Parts: sequence; structure tokens; C-alpha cells
Amino acid sequence: MQIDGLDELDNKILSVIKNDARLSYSEIGEKVGVSRVCVKNRMAMMEQKGVIEGYYTKINLDSVTDGTRFFVEVVTQPDQFEQVVDRIASKGVIRRVYAVSGDCRFIAEGVAPNRSTYEVFLRNLRINLTGVRSITVTEAQYAIKNTYGGVDYVSLEQRKNRKETEDNQENQS
Repeated sequence: MQIDGLDELDNKILSVIKNDARLSYSEIGEKVGVSRVCVKNRMAMMEQKGVIEGYYTKINLDSVTDGTRFFVEVVTQPDQFEQVVDRIASKGVIRRVYAVSGDCRFIAEGVAPNRSTYEVFLRNLRINLTGVRSITVTEAQYAIKNTYGGVDYVSLEQRKNRKETEDNQENQS
């Protein structure tokens, strides 16, 4: 990862903490070749500039057996865009909202912990369509690539080979 506007040391620090933000300043300093005080000062400066917004725990939602991940694409009336975004973004199941190209369009990503919560969200979504020109809900089946959540991209060929290996192992059992 290389971020324009940051020097080489700041980029090295970000590269280290991207993989493990729980490291101590001393451990980060050892990896990038500077003192813990230097790391602490650099990280504090990046926090003040807004480069580092926080430190989070990544939860691999694919490891949770229950739950439904979905996407809501919405096209709004021009004068209602902010109100519709606020209405949908305020729902507890919505995790991210992205403004996308196109006239008054956004996509919201959500995760419902169970089927009934997902269905209630969908019913409520369709009750108040004020300002909405169109809405499309798509349910995600599985992640193909998710570097933030720890799922690496696996090509079709690799998936076929993995499936064949698993099938062979099952047949041998």
C-alpha cells in the first residue's frame, strides 16, 4: 500500500499496522527500523490528519453461520437524495452506504443477523418510498474476494481444483 502525500516511513508504518493494528509501538518500530517514540509521534500525526481514522477488529462474516448479506441500490428524486440516504442509512442492518455514479444513486450494504430481521427490513423499506424512483435489493451468495474481511480471490480454475481435491478426499473416507 502506497499513499500519495505520505513519506516512505509513514507508508511503511501503515503497511505494518494494516496487517496487525494490535502491535505495540516498539514492535512496529522494530519492523520499520525506528524508535517506538518515533512511531508513536508519526501515528499521532496521521490520526490528527485523518489518515488513520481508528483501529478495528475485523469480523469475518463468512464464518458466522447465520445472517444475510445484501445490497440495496436506490435511485432517488434529486430533491430527496439526502433524506432517502438518511432514512436507509439509519437502519441497524445497514453497514455501509456508497454514493455511486449516476443521477441521485447510492448503494447500501447490509447484514441481517437472521432471515426474519432481513424480511422485516425489506417490508419496512417498501412502506416509505417517498422520493425513491427505483430500488433494487440483491442478496449476496458468497464472497469471491474480500481483502478487508480476509477472503482472498480464488480463480475459477483454483476453485475447480479445490472442489476436485475435496471430492477425492470424501471418496477416500
